[in-house]
Amino acid sequence: MSQDATRSLAEQLDARLAAPGAMDAARFEAFLEAQRRLGLVHGARPLCRYLRPYLIAEQDLAAIARAAEQIASALERVAQRAIRDDFLAEEVGLSADERALAAIVPGPGPLHTVGRLDMLITDGGFSFIEYNADSPAGLTDQILVERTLMALPHLAPLRDGHGLRTPAPHRALLGALREGYAAWGGREARPAIAIVDWATVDTSAELRVLADLFSAEGHRTTIVDPDELTYDGRRLGAGGERIDLVYRRVITQELIGRRGLNHPLIRAYCDRAAYVANSFRIRPLNKKAAFAVLSNPMFSGLFTPEQRAAIAEHVPWTRRVTAGRAAWRGREVDLVELLLGEQESFVLKPNDEYGGKGVLLGWTATPAAWREAVRAAADQPWIAQERRRPRTARMPTFRGGAVEEEQVYFDLCPFVFARGVEGPLPTFTTRMEGAMVRLSASEVSNVSAGGGVTGLVIVDGARAPREDARHV
Repeated sequence: MSQDATRSLAEQLDARLAAPGAMDAARFEAFLEAQRRLGLVHGARPLCRYLRPYLIAEQDLAAIARAAEQIASALERVAQRAIRDDFLAEEVGLSADERALAAIVPGPGPLHTVGRLDMLITDGGFSFIEYNADSPAGLTDQILVERTLMALPHLAPLRDGHGLRTPAPHRALLGALREGYAAWGGREARPAIAIVDWATVDTSAELRVLADLFSAEGHRTTIVDPDELTYDGRRLGAGGERIDLVYRRVITQELIGRRGLNHPLIRAYCDRAAYVANSFRIRPLNKKAAFAVLSNPMFSGLFTPEQRAAIAEHVPWTRRVTAGRAAWRGREVDLVELLLGEQESFVLKPNDEYGGKGVLLGWTATPAAWREAVRAAADQPWIAQERRRPRTARMPTFRGGAVEEEQVYFDLCPFVFARGVEGPLPTFTTRMEGAMVRLSASEVSNVSAGGGVTGLVIVDGARAPREDARHV
């Protein structure tokens, strides 16, 4: 990765932050309070405590985008095949209800509208380790970081814009929703949007920000708990208002588990009475075992040469944990014995959880806990994924009355969107726009597990701001 221009700019910013008066307790608290007010929070916790955005060179982001788009497209192929193929449905761990729902074609439009790949930057490059296709969070982090962190005095060079740019995933989301709605057959120029999730979710602040952004673009937008939805066989609604387009943030397995397949949202979806994004057909994409399909040579025929190349370079070896043999590093091994004997080389993940729940890192677990987990995983849908060592970075924060640097793990999690392609029939391709940048003192960096975020600034090395690092 190209680091010279980004390193130089980071040094400039850190020098400005270290100058007398650049940061004090009152300014830092005002920074946190601005996050609470605007909604850059998880529950009530401000998400950005580090005082520099993540800087990335333009060519490095382009390389990530090319790979992310190939991996997301490959995962879509897995989902399409799993819907109609018994063997692959079993391989990814689809339940009977999930498969029945995924088999329903709700009309034209993309299979999935928005997704987020979780990605580790390593010393040798980068690796994609999971895909969040059901309810990807973090889409408003960038704009809120720009309104809070980027407003601090020491980051003034980033506001000049010369040789720098920031992504806009929230705009890409609205564009993708509009295009999908039109391809589906929607006739409203500004469809009424319902953002649907449980009222008690910790990401409710993000939903409010999205509602405000959509409303500012001319869409009547409401945030709706699934229990508030009504369907009379003709129209989906809430509070007496018609809903044209549902941006679905409620997780499929939770909706089915709590309310069943006869829920108004599902009935309206099946009857094509409202456009729902993401569709319920994406459930196979959200199974962690989809990465076992990507990395297993048995399924390589599913993918294009470009997808196979991206998988080989950027997807770690991943398998469903089952009794039997597997190929690993050029040899045939008993999978369970491999996991027991190579504990520090693997991570175990439940197939259906999210937010880092249940993840067990072999290199941090006790031998007894690891043995118990491996034995149990062989009897339920879990996956084993080969370890990738993430790079760490030193990031400035404010603690104990002073600015100090902290060594943190960081993930760069690209957002991908379905975008329409011109032609006689509605067709879609996958495009990356922006990324969630997660920072944590722990290798499990999920926000729901206590991690934080910062923003993304893209640097054109030939045009980036240059100044004497001693000047403030």
